[in-house]
Amino acid sequence: MTTRISAPLPEGFSWDIGDRRRTLICHGRPILQIAPERQGWMAKILISGKGVRQDQIAVRSLDAGAGWATRWMLERQSALIRAVSEQPPLS
Repeated sequence: MTTRISAPLPEGFSWDIGDRRRTLICHGRPILQIAPERQGWMAKILISGKGVRQDQIAVRSLDAGAGWATRWMLERQSALIRAVSEQPPLS
């Protein structure tokens, strides 16, 4: 299964791709995860900060969720980088 993302992600962003889960990473920190939930798919925002809040959004499929997450990230790229930089180090 491949993710249909037409353009490369900006520097510092990447996807961790599993069989039934995708996690959007920003500078080594998970910021959004798409995974099965009950009989559908849920995109969960894992980080919060100025301009970004934790939330969850139902998506049609894993690929549709990845497309939505990519657009979401591109619209908030600066806020996400700032929010990640303000988080305590991962242990």
